[in-house]
Formats: sequence, structure tokens, C-alpha cells
Amino acid sequence: MSTDLLNKSLYRAIEDFPIFAGRLHQVQPGKLEVVVDSSNLNLPKFIEIQSNLDFAEFEAANFNPALLPNGSVRPTGFLTGGFQEGNIKLVNICIVQFKDSRGIVLSVTIAHAVVDGYGFNMFMHRWAEINKKLVADSMATDFGASNSVHNRSLVQEVMPTPQEPRLDVLQKLYISSGYLSRFFTWISPGIRGTILETIQQASTDVSISCFHVSRETIDQLCQSVKRMSATDQRISDNDVLMAAITIVYAQSVLKPRSERTNSGLLSWLKSAIFGSSSKNPKTFLTMEAADIRHRIPNANLENYSGNSIINMMMLNPIELLQEPASPKVLAQAALDVRKSTNEITSEYIAQLIHLADVENDIVFRMLVYNASVAEMLMVSNFSRFTLYTTDFGWGNPQFVAPANTKFSKFATFFPAHPSKGGIF
Repeated sequence: MSTDLLNKSLYRAIEDFPIFAGRLHQVQPGKLEVVVDSSNLNLPKFIEIQSNLDFAEFEAANFNPALLPNGSVRPTGFLTGGFQEGNIKLVNICIVQFKDSRGIVLSVTIAHAVVDGYGFNMFMHRWAEINKKLVADSMATDFGASNSVHNRSLVQEVMPTPQEPRLDVLQKLYISSGYLSRFFTWISPGIRGTILETIQQASTDVSISCFHVSRETIDQLCQSVKRMSATDQRISDNDVLMAAITIVYAQSVLKPRSERTNSGLLSWLKSAIFGSSSKNPKTFLTMEAADIRHRIPNANLENYSGNSIINMMMLNPIELLQEPASPKVLAQAALDVRKSTNEITSEYIAQLIHLADVENDIVFRMLVYNASVAEMLMVSNFSRFTLYTTDFGWGNPQFVAPANTKFSKFATFFPAHPSKGGIF
């Protein structure tokens, strides 16, 4: 298995995704841009490491990343790479070769500033397509044209003008600006990422777990919800999975109200530093990344490779989630997910994007909210992506998993191998 071909095909794929070779700059507090200079490209970091394991040993251990050698690219939830912002690598690649040369681990991290999960999937398929042709003919030069669209102004061009009155989505999140969120907009992305990554890695109370949910179990949960629902409202797998993980996680972290303290000088200091997010909310917030590509009429964003996700918000009463888990509670939470999904109209999207333009610390308010309350969970769903068909010329992947980061209050749904079915 030639990693030289992977290196060659990577740089050919970057030609089709030129923004990945750009440099990140902060043009004003909280506002970033990527500058691609052909005379000063910011090429991906590409490293290769040899493992003392055989592939069979790694497979027998359920592909546990803890067995990989030190020095592998450590995934991060934040942009790091030095205090000079132009030095931040937007793409990092690490290949781990097994002792028996029967396979590799391919670790790929791409900055969320330039791509979302959909765009990531597009890039991986394009890279695999090019590499597969090189496996068949190492001298190949014709790889066809990429159908990906990289115009980062496209979303703004197709976005309708927000109407009045404005949706007060920030109030729904209990978030107002605080000293901490404004501080993060002021410092450079390199310093900001280094601070956040250091805090994240220093966390000792964050555990990482992986669970498999079979297709049979998902079907049973969906049928249970439909039986308990009084309406004919469509219920998807995502509605049920989001509801289930919200209930399970909420019950694991919520504390009795008698244990909470939020008054006096301490309360005032928390509100000043963190914003109003430090108040005890009456609802549990679940946020899911929602793709807008198919939600704006006549926008033609299907091949758009940029970051086009917004946060979908579900607010469930804490009293509901503290009830014993039952089909009734699951159905009520699933219907709330469906209601929130249906509310993502072009007007809703336009207002959120407008808020991001005028409120330069809005992203960091989310981080502050995450750090200051227990009543929150963020979720990404990759289960519909065709991750197991990225054939680099040596067959389809045996296992695909998200970055193993110590990011608290975060969950990801990923597809299981087709032979296993269900999701992780």
C-alpha cells in the first residue's frame, strides 16, 4: 500500500479545493477570512508513522485509537498552530502504517472554518477518486473535473433578506454577551485556539464513549414513538435518536435544584463574565448542526463545499427530562425535534446568518454557554454520509469514526459498517 500515492493524490485533490491551502486571517474582532496566495501556499501537514501492531490486532481491539503510536495527529476541536495566525494549518493528515502492511489508519482533520461535514465528505471522495486512478496507473494525469463549488459568497447571494420582526434566537438560548465571549473575539485565532485547546486537554472530568445502536433497535424506537403520537406527523430516525440521546444525557447530568447556587456576589460575577448564560435555565437545550443546502428554495447549493450549517435548537422542559424514561417521554421529545426541524425555513436561516454578521461574538457565546451550564448538549449527525464508499483503490474502509476529542457535552452519530448496520 503506497503512501507515496496518497501524498501525490492529496496535493492533486487540493487543486480542486484551493481554499484548503489558504491562510487564515482575522480581519476584525470575531471575523475571519481565508487568503489563498499562490506564491505562499499553506500546504497540509502530512506525516507518516509506523506502528508495531498488526492490522489484525487493531481490528480485534475494535479499532481502539488508544493503541495508535504517540505522534499521531491529535485531533482538536479548535484552530491551533502557533500565535501567528497565518501559520495555522487548515488541513492535517496522519497515516499510521501497520507492521504487517495489511492496512493503514488515515487521520484527516480539516478546519471547520472552511468546510462542514458535507464538504468534508465531498473532499474525501474526490481524494479517493484521484488516488484510485493512480493505483491503477501511477502516471495518470486525467482525473476528470470536480463538480464541487467553492464560491464562499454563494450562500449570501442566495439568502433572502431577513424580515421584521426579528426572531430573537439569542433569547431562546439564554445568551447575552459577556466579557469572556468578547475577549475571545479580540485575540487572534492562533492564541484563541491554543487557550481553548489547552483548557480542553486539561479537563479531567470528560470521558469519551462509543456505543452501537442496531438498525433493529432504531426501528423499534421509531415504532414506539409513532404509537404514542396523537398526530400523523412524520417522524425520522434523526428525530428519535436526537430525543433518545437528549433524555439519556440530560438524566446523567442534571442535578436537583436544591444543589444549585445562583445568587449574591458570585451570581453577579458569573453574569458579568459569562453573560446571562450563567442563570439556571428552566429548559434543557439540545443543539444539532443542520445543513441549509436543501432548505433554501432554488438556491442550487447541492455541490457547495463550504460551511453551510446552522444550529437547530430544541428546548425541552427539565421537568420532562427528569421523568423516568418511557415511550411517552421519548415521543414528546421526538415531536419537539420534528417541530424544530420544520421551523428551519429560509427566513429562519436568513435571520441566523444576519445575527452572525452583526453580533461578532455569537459563536463564542455558544462556547461560553457550553462551559457555564450543565443543561446543554451539542450533536452532529454524519449517519447519512457515504463514508464507507471512499475507495482509495485498495477497497472500502473497515471502520470510520469521528475525531477522538475531549470536547464536553458533544455527541456525534456515525454510520456503522454496512455489514454491521445501525449507527455509532
